[in-house]
Amino acid sequence: MPISRSAKVQRTQWTAQFLVASELVRNGYVVSFTMGNTPLADLMVGSRDATYRFWVDVKGVGSNSAWLIRRRQAVPNLFYILVRVGETRTADAFFVLNHPQVNELIAAQDATDKSKGSRDIGGAFSWKAALPFRDKWPILPGWPS
Repeated sequence: MPISRSAKVQRTQWTAQFLVASELVRNGYVVSFTMGNTPLADLMVGSRDATYRFWVDVKGVGSNSAWLIRRRQAVPNLFYILVRVGETRTADAFFVLNHPQVNELIAAQDATDKSKGSRDIGGAFSWKAALPFRDKWPILPGWPS
């Protein structure tokens, strides 16, 4: 039975969230899902000893398409983990950025779009723009060395 586009998007997003949570737990963090109760982020994350606490907004895509991320004022301790959900676990890719880095990528894309006369879609950047941030987990507070 074919799956609808909206069902595929939802499945991809949930897969991405669980993949990120498992990577964080595997590396010593405590993770709670916000379950849609906060528009800020998908995960609340902290160290076991409560030394570090931060938010993670997860964005998942199933193909090398643009990252659609809404523009917002900088939020302290907010990180984005973008996940390219592959057909297999070994094909998954993680891109880890802080909020200012995301805002810079959105601003650069906005400038490019404006120069081309494209309409404003509310915030996004290209797949390739995230490539320098692949597996940059150490940007997270308290990431193990």
